[in-house]
Amino acid sequence: MNSPKQDVELQIVYEDHEEDYQAICDRLYNYNVRETKGLLKKPGESINLFLRDKVGRAVGGIFCATYCETLYIDNFWIDEEYRNHGSGKSLILQAESIASSMGCKLAHTSTFSYQAPEFYQKMGYEVFGVIDEYPEGIVQYFLKKRL
Repeated sequence: MNSPKQDVELQIVYEDHEEDYQAICDRLYNYNVRETKGLLKKPGESINLFLRDKVGRAVGGIFCATYCETLYIDNFWIDEEYRNHGSGKSLILQAESIASSMGCKLAHTSTFSYQAPEFYQKMGYEVFGVIDEYPEGIVQYFLKKRL
């Protein structure tokens, strides 16, 4: 017996459609919440910290998600003129502290060889995965740290 879904004609379409994109992402999120018995939503808060100069201009920031009792560092940037003065260390320690107070037990991120793998390692992160097949010798590192 054929399933009714087998009779449906499907098309693959390459287009940018925000409403459909959001609908698919929402369905995936709801599936993931259901399959993790709600753990995906714990703590489920964003941690977005900004580094501002004297006039209030954002010169850096760390933007993180929390899920499955884990901190995920998504974006982390400091303008070049403000680097190597301890600001990056302060930002990441603050994000980890907030995440830990929310119940997170692990942090993870990824970075490229031309970015900051050494910084993360100095902050106690260990490499658990590598993609070394990008062109021009670029390597992507996946790092984690127990909080």
